Amino acid sequence: MSIEKTEAIVLRAVNYRDSSKIVTFYTKRYGKMSAIAKGARNPKSKFGSLFQPLNYLQIVFYRRESRELQYVSSSDFVRYFKSLTSDVDRFSIAMSLIEIINRVMHDEEENEAVFTLLADSLGALDGPDTFPRNTFAHFGLNLAIALGFTPNFAECLHCSEPIDLEKERKVYYVVEKGGPVCEKCTSVLSEGLHSAGAFEISAPALLILRSFTRLTPAAAARAQMEQALRNEISNFVFIYLKKHSGTLKEIKALKFLATSQYDWPGKE
Repeated sequence: MSIEKTEAIVLRAVNYRDSSKIVTFYTKRYGKMSAIAKGARNPKSKFGSLFQPLNYLQIVFYRRESRELQYVSSSDFVRYFKSLTSDVDRFSIAMSLIEIINRVMHDEEENEAVFTLLADSLGALDGPDTFPRNTFAHFGLNLAIALGFTPNFAECLHCSEPIDLEKERKVYYVVEKGGPVCEKCTSVLSEGLHSAGAFEISAPALLILRSFTRLTPAAAARAQMEQALRNEISNFVFIYLKKHSGTLKEIKALKFLATSQYDWPGKE
């Protein structure tokens, strides 16, 4: 057994026995892991309210490789995201990010790039003058890339020619194969495209998605665009993650937003 220290973001916490909690973290050094926080529910506990979802902490814990549950010995804030709980959109989307991580990431598989993406995305959501829906799309897209499911926004799947998104208005995108089909090939393959699960997406949406692969979470969160484009890129990212992760059927945290005036994943 060893004493370890790492940055961690709380994904979820459940009560355990009379006074403790089992907390699931996404950590910088160990990926997703669960640990027991003894006495965390006691009114005078040293942990206080540290183990609420979305909290960005530094934790010290006793680690034993043969044990599924570790033991947290101490913890403190790295950063407190004060704006996330005061705005419905920001809170719902922040919760959707940690829900996605909890579902698609495996236990104790270190991925510092994914941890940094999550931490920076929550930081972007917490910032002023930002668009929360942008963060959802940027996060999901770059998570897919980090997991090895990089989408192609540049070349036609059928003829391999570059697609000029500045000239074309809409293209078909084959999610399973992770790429678009140009206008010329669409006319040839029309019936086959539908059977392959392709759907129409606007060229402006693909241009934004392409730019999001190069932008930081903070820059993407500030990007100006029409609401219709935000809806379109968000739905694309949800469909893409759902297809390629294999474990993401829905995002419960987005159910409230799916009942709003805007189109969101899961809205009927």
